[in-house]
Amino acid sequence: MPEDNLTGCYVLSFEIPEHFNNRDLFIDFAGVESCFYLWLNGKFVGYSQDSKLNASFDITDYIQTGQNHLAVQVMRFGAGSYLEDQDYWHLSGIFRDVLIYAKPRMRIHDYKIETLFPGDYDNAELAVTVYPNNQASCYGEAHVRLSLYDHDRELVTQFETPKFADFRSYLQDNYVAKVKQTIKSPQLWSDEIPYLYKLVLEMIDPDGNVVDIESANVGFREISIDNTGILKMNGKRLIIRGTNLHAFCPETGRVVSTEYMSEQIKIMKSLNINAVRTSHYPHAVEWYDLCDELGIYVVDEANIETHGIGGQLSASPEWTHAYMERAARMVLRDKNHPSIILWSLGNESGYGANHAAMYGWIKEYDKTRYVQYESLNPPANISDIMAPMYPQKDWIVECMTSSVDLRPFIMCEYAYAKSNSNGNFKEFWDLIYKFPRFQGGFIWDFQDKALVRHDESGNKKYVYGGAFQEEIIDPAPDMCLNGIVFPDLTLKPAAYEIKNVQAPVQIDYVKRHYDVPGIKSYRIYNHYTHRDLSHLDIGWELVCDGKVVENGTLPRLHTPAGAIEGLQAPYDPTKVSGEAFLNFYACLNEDTYYANKGTCIYACQVELKDSVHEIHTGDIQSGSLAYEEAANRIHIYNENTNVVFSKETAEFISVRYNNQDYFTGGANNFYRPPTGIDAGVPGETLNYADDWRSLGLDSDQKEIKRIRVYAAPASVIIQVHVLYHGCIETRTEYAIGGKGIEITNTVVNNANVDTLPRIGLSFTFPAAWKSIKWYGRGPWENYADRKTAALVGIYESSVKEQHVPYIVPVECGGKEDVRYLYVSADDRKVKVTSAGHFHFDIHQHSIGQYNNAAYEDELGTSDSVFLHIDYKHAGLGGDTGWTKNIHDEYKIEKGIYVYKITLEIVD
Repeated sequence: MPEDNLTGCYVLSFEIPEHFNNRDLFIDFAGVESCFYLWLNGKFVGYSQDSKLNASFDITDYIQTGQNHLAVQVMRFGAGSYLEDQDYWHLSGIFRDVLIYAKPRMRIHDYKIETLFPGDYDNAELAVTVYPNNQASCYGEAHVRLSLYDHDRELVTQFETPKFADFRSYLQDNYVAKVKQTIKSPQLWSDEIPYLYKLVLEMIDPDGNVVDIESANVGFREISIDNTGILKMNGKRLIIRGTNLHAFCPETGRVVSTEYMSEQIKIMKSLNINAVRTSHYPHAVEWYDLCDELGIYVVDEANIETHGIGGQLSASPEWTHAYMERAARMVLRDKNHPSIILWSLGNESGYGANHAAMYGWIKEYDKTRYVQYESLNPPANISDIMAPMYPQKDWIVECMTSSVDLRPFIMCEYAYAKSNSNGNFKEFWDLIYKFPRFQGGFIWDFQDKALVRHDESGNKKYVYGGAFQEEIIDPAPDMCLNGIVFPDLTLKPAAYEIKNVQAPVQIDYVKRHYDVPGIKSYRIYNHYTHRDLSHLDIGWELVCDGKVVENGTLPRLHTPAGAIEGLQAPYDPTKVSGEAFLNFYACLNEDTYYANKGTCIYACQVELKDSVHEIHTGDIQSGSLAYEEAANRIHIYNENTNVVFSKETAEFISVRYNNQDYFTGGANNFYRPPTGIDAGVPGETLNYADDWRSLGLDSDQKEIKRIRVYAAPASVIIQVHVLYHGCIETRTEYAIGGKGIEITNTVVNNANVDTLPRIGLSFTFPAAWKSIKWYGRGPWENYADRKTAALVGIYESSVKEQHVPYIVPVECGGKEDVRYLYVSADDRKVKVTSAGHFHFDIHQHSIGQYNNAAYEDELGTSDSVFLHIDYKHAGLGGDTGWTKNIHDEYKIEKGIYVYKITLEIVD
């Protein structure tokens, strides 16, 4: 242990109420990081060092009449710290509730509830094991009455155990009551319909008095794995739409209120998330109660991660007891929660005999659940599930097509959501829907884990590693900013993609060369496990050239869970014109606790076969122009046009029409402010950002080879030949007309990098240009590998709203598949078009300002608007946060790229 071991000392005086007299007293610490000693009235009571599980002490013999004095010494580091090396904020102290409670000497010590299904799901067995306090006199003569109530508090059944003394057999648990009761036609529990019963257990002494009462929620459900390796819930294939979750709140750190947990679950459910892995430790007991009630599957994870020293402890017999204790105590505490479907042996600790011991104990104690563990892909004597983190698609397909290992395949971590990320998400889900044994996974992770600081004026700021001048900072200081929601629980744009791609309802269109009578080309897939689609209204729109020309709602569907149903095309074919799409929307038809009636849970866009594409081009010609060429500039003009092009920088330094400023710039641009995925782990792993900066893409390195100007009918042509960064050659032709500029560009990319971030042009407008309107994907930010949820349409917004408030400012606000864009300021307007679709982003801050800012408030001020028009913009990646993982189809590799864009002045 470090010599300087930060220590907190806590003291409290209290009195015991009279009704606690003649009872056994206990104190329970729900969470203390990382270890502590306890004294009561000057006497040493005990020590605990698992920071994420309840530590309970019997203090009956330490209590005195009147004032009692409690003292707790909490240390930042203890022996258990070797097992608690998770990648997160390490915050020490007492962070969960401390409770003193009293129980009668004759009491229920523990109980285990299991729901068993010996046949089909028409009937169930309620199996209950009750452990009495065997320190009480005559406890063997006591028994327990059990009462099961339904959700409406109506009694379902009531039965009693024989007295504990009757439960005796050779070499078995003696004086432990084990009973079963058949429950006919039980309502089943699932994430979709989390129906809960209430079981009340009453301890009855030999005189017939009720001396102790316990109660628990009961969910009748069965988790099984069939002989093909498919994990099932109540006999149906289970799809895990999961997320990892740290117990964290930006205002209170490790202290998380029940209200805050409930809000987290509400947002998860609204994003079609149905499962949580408690990374990487057990959470507070209130979390599991909420998951039982609201319908979230849980992978309950032991508080074991030896990341810093590798896997050497996992095979050490000296550490076996520590491993076993953490696993057993977790299971004993949480065993009665129906939401828990899998136990996890921890995270990133290698694997060894200690994991096998944990697995063996859990599987013998709890035969109703399975065990998972990831590190190094352990064999079946350690994990019932193949639970890899960040697997590559090729390996997934290899596993799915192999019969060597038929365990269910569920990614314990994938889709690293740091910064502007989550590209390629749909590609994983295409495989999940293709291979039954590939059953989903847990996104890393749910929420950006930033802490709140306030400045001298009281303004709130979310901060990350290094903000507190810590001595030890991760090589990627912002590594904890890897959620699909921001610290304040508002959605990142990627959340919309995740919601849509993993939605439990999907619609597609089967392309046919000709119509077949009676065959419906549109299909709806019900990926729910237990419910039909009658809770949804399926709306539709016929959209032509971005405008809705017809809409309606399909008849109510009752498609069973797991089924596919054909849909009749609902629109009038005679109304189809131009570029046409059919949009479908699946919306809730009643209020839920997490969303109001009418909330869309899924949207789909299908391009119609009768769609006619149009090349959107601008008209730049309006009268003849003259030009004057000087040593350092070219001046193009007529009565209403005044354009100045710099021969020193190869870009426009003034574009004026009708005596008003429009824009400047027009130079080639190949750089973007690196995202968290682009940056990777600086100095430790290869990453795109270092490659781009080494090449000089973040600077204005260019060699102007030649500039030529000549007059053409109704325009002036400037031809520019430039070599950027010694390896990217451009031949750009600017045709300046009386009402705009047409730019034709040939880019020869010989850059020795995996991908360029973009190929495009940059323009600067005055600050008054505040409004935009575009026909393309929207309304939220989207990129080449993250765009399926952003439907093609006509959208209007402001330049200010294009900024996405990532804690570390990065590339943001991009829009894909754009047909045209209007940028406007009051009565002035510029229309941007291209021979094909293009990508754009527009901001109040420059690329350089984004590139240099560590926080949003460091972006500074600007009196300009910066528009970037890209022929191609690279994907975001996001398979991991420390490798180069933009997929090949979304890269901008070596090659020749030719494109044309037009900026038209619109009257």
